[in-house]
Amino acid sequence: MARHPARSADPDGADSPSAESLRIEDAIERALEGRVARRDLPDVARQITRIVVSEQFFGPMPHPKHLREYEDTLPGAAERILSMAERTLDHNAAMEQTAIDAEIADRKLGMLIGAGLFALMIVAAFGTLFITDNPVVPGLFLGAAAIGGVVAFIKGRNGR
Repeated sequence: MARHPARSADPDGADSPSAESLRIEDAIERALEGRVARRDLPDVARQITRIVVSEQFFGPMPHPKHLREYEDTLPGAAERILSMAERTLDHNAAMEQTAIDAEIADRKLGMLIGAGLFALMIVAAFGTLFITDNPVVPGLFLGAAAIGGVVAFIKGRNGR
């Protein structure tokens, strides 16, 4: 059985924070009558009012009530705030895309350099095979190339 206090308004038609707070305190006092000592009633109501009135809002935009107050204070402010949020969103998306493009380019460059080194090791192995009569030196080049390729396949993209 909740009681709702009558809405009181300022002369200009807008509810003031202090009037709203007093209405809340009155409602709390009525609800607590008989449960809390009469002398403690105003203090308890004030403490509960502080707890009840505190509010939190998360997000890129202000709470709709606050946005309305911005608009009332400065006409056009709500549109400017929305425009700013849209620009921020576009900027963040562009930055993420730039980071993704840079990572792709980095991986492509790494793959190109790795393939070039692998090809260089193969060419060096065949070159040393014709220069030296010993098959150990070309085997070292081929072994290094093979080990590098196997390690790259085992670790994968993320180096795990």
